[in-house]
Amino acid sequence: MAWIRFVEVTVGPKSGEGFKIDALKIAFNIEKTDSVEHNTSKIQIYNLSKETSDKVCAEGNHITLKAGYTEETIAAIFFGDVVRGERKKDGEDYVTELEVYDGRTALMEGHVSVSYAKDTEAKTVVQAFLDAIGLSFKGLDLVPNGEKYDHGYAFIGMAGDGLRDVLNKFGLTYTIQNQMLYIVKPGEAADKTGLKLTPDTGLLTIPQQIVDKTSDDDVEKKATNRWKFSAMLFPELIPKAACKVESSTLNGEVIISKSVMTGDNWDGDFKVDIEAEVA
Repeated sequence: MAWIRFVEVTVGPKSGEGFKIDALKIAFNIEKTDSVEHNTSKIQIYNLSKETSDKVCAEGNHITLKAGYTEETIAAIFFGDVVRGERKKDGEDYVTELEVYDGRTALMEGHVSVSYAKDTEAKTVVQAFLDAIGLSFKGLDLVPNGEKYDHGYAFIGMAGDGLRDVLNKFGLTYTIQNQMLYIVKPGEAADKTGLKLTPDTGLLTIPQQIVDKTSDDDVEKKATNRWKFSAMLFPELIPKAACKVESSTLNGEVIISKSVMTGDNWDGDFKVDIEAEVA
């Protein structure tokens, strides 16, 4: 098993050259879901100089956060744009705290005005929205070939909203994970991780079935197809990814719907809390 941690932050203008930080204490909390909402991260970097902290906190800076174990894969677990940052005193330390959103710039700047004649294929409209957003993407093949807008199509607004509008027509949606836009079918995986989580290979807790309350007094509860568990911090464990779980309570393939990654390179947690559905 791997135990030696590694965390690295690269920060700078999106179109420019950034600088790396890895020798200081870095803590993070990353929340990722399979919805169309932004994934978010809070990153804390300890004891930067005032000058460096000011540079890091500049709104719009691009952040790449890498983490993992030195004996295993070290990979980027979050890409995003700085929404706000501040430097504050915490005991004997100065902590630079950043709030970062995944894919924020691409969606916020992806404003479009499109108009298409009758019989335009839906896939053409989807491609236009993808071009406006500007992220790498997967899953365009899920949009049926030959499907047309008999009376044309027009849209003015954010490209992300337009994309959602067209995809809903075919029972599809999208999610942005690590600045990759995935077009997906609800209930299906976008990627296979190849991971098999067991108590010997990174599963930290016994999977528990999630239940929904069916009455206001929370007495009656209904079992769901959703499960929650914790695992070692493997970068591949992101929403819409599939992995296998072998435990005393759950055996089989699951599709992740939510992952919360927490840790730092010195001590404390270094894990991912997962909610997933049985595939």
